[in-house]
Amino acid sequence: MMKKNLGRQKVEMVKMTNESHLLVTFSKRRAGLFKKASELSTLCVAEVVIVVFSPGKKVYTFGHPSVDAVI
Repeated sequence: MMKKNLGRQKVEMVKMTNESHLLVTFSKRRAGLFKKASELSTLCVAEVVIVVFSPGKKVYTFGHPSVDAVI
């Protein structure tokens, strides 16, 4: 019996040329990164701070319990 699809494919790590796709990918990966940081701080009782600069030159931060408290 043959599989009909190939499943999840590995994505080659090269800079994206389409700016629209770049911004969408950044947004999704930023959300995933913040979620992982939240899980880490909850499971390990760790203080976590993440500062991310977007391609559009905006700054996004995540901190648990807060960015200021950890810094």
